[in-house]
Amino acid sequence: MLSLSKAAILACGALCTAFASVNIFVSLKYPRLVRMDIPISKLPAHLRGLKILHISDIHNSSTLRIDVNIWDSIFKENFDVAVITGDMTKEYFDQVLPLKGVLTRLAGYAPIFFVDGNHEQVHFNTMKSFLESCGIHVLDNRKVSIEINGGPLEIIGIRDYYYQKWQRFKPFERLMEDEVKCGFRLFLSHQPQIVDKLAYFDDLFILSGHTHGGQIRLPFVNTIFAPGQGFFPKYGNGLYKVKRCYMYVSRGVGASRISARFFNRPEVTMLRLV
Repeated sequence: MLSLSKAAILACGALCTAFASVNIFVSLKYPRLVRMDIPISKLPAHLRGLKILHISDIHNSSTLRIDVNIWDSIFKENFDVAVITGDMTKEYFDQVLPLKGVLTRLAGYAPIFFVDGNHEQVHFNTMKSFLESCGIHVLDNRKVSIEINGGPLEIIGIRDYYYQKWQRFKPFERLMEDEVKCGFRLFLSHQPQIVDKLAYFDDLFILSGHTHGGQIRLPFVNTIFAPGQGFFPKYGNGLYKVKRCYMYVSRGVGASRISARFFNRPEVTMLRLV
C-alpha cells in the first residue's frame, strides 16, 4: 500500500495536471473581450467616444475551419472602426480561407484596416488580394483618411519588419519624414518595438500585437517572453504611455509554434477614445 504522504503527493500531482489541462483548454477556446478607455489629451471633438475594435494574431491553423470563435461576441458589439494587426495564419495562406465569411461580414459593419505580420511575409501579395476582396483596407506603408462624425480620422499602417535589420526601416522612415509631430492619428504596426521610433510624435495611438502576451504565462507574473524582445520584454501586453504616445499591445487570439496558451485566454479589445 502507498503511504499517506505518497498518496497525497500523487493526488496533488493529478490535481495539478488536471488543472493545467483545463486551463490550456480554456485558454485556447474561450476568448475574452477587453474594454478600455484610452485618454488622448488633444483628441478632436468629433473623435470623442470613438470605438475601435482591435484584433491581432488570429493564427488560424486549419484550411477547413476557424480555430477560435471570437466572432459571435464581436457581431454583438457596436464599433466605428476595426483593425487587424497581423498574423492571421499560422503558416500557409490557405489557412485564412475559412475566415472569408466572417471577414466580409465584419467589413460590412465598419471600415476595417489591416497590417501584415511576420507570418504574412512570404504570401503578402496573395493575402492582400484576398483581404481586399473581403472589403478590407490593407495599409502597406501608407496613410489613409476616413470621415468620422463629420471630421477626419487619419490611420497610418506599416508593413512588418524584422527589428534586428534596421536598414529595412527605409519605407517607414520615408512615410514618417513628412508627418507633422503633433495631431492625433492611429498607427498600426504588428510589432510594438516601433514605439521607440515614434515617441517624439504627439498623441499617436499605436495598436500592435505579436507578443501573444507571452502565450505561456504564470499567475500574477507579467509577460515572460516575447519574440523579438526576449525574456521579460519592455512591451509585453496592455496599455503603455511612452513619452507622448499611447500604445496598446494585444495578447492576440491564436497560438504560434506550439498550439497552446496557458493562463492566457484569447483576447479581442474594444478601445474607446476619451
